[in-house]
Amino acid sequence: MITESSFQIKSIPFDENYHPSNDTRLTTNFANLARGDNRQENLRNVLRMINNRFNDLAHWDNPKANRYSVALEIVSVGLHINHDSTNNIFPLIEILNTTIIDQK
Repeated sequence: MITESSFQIKSIPFDENYHPSNDTRLTTNFANLARGDNRQENLRNVLRMINNRFNDLAHWDNPKANRYSVALEIVSVGLHINHDSTNNIFPLIEILNTTIIDQK
């Protein structure tokens, strides 16, 4: 029987130093980029691609296509369940929180 439950919210920057936790599902795309021998290069490439694409979309005041950068943070939500004297966290969702940085 479940005696208590609560939510746990954690966040971690998604940058070239990101390491997925052991609780991150294998089907999570951003976590898969951070696995393997080329993890840091993969992360740099995808972050550069995101920044380039955003600058392409915000072209009206951005003639050199370098005014903006995108900072990403992974927000994880889990359900903390106290069940028969065991403490378990059930992962519910992981999402990206986006912040646009204007370099000007």
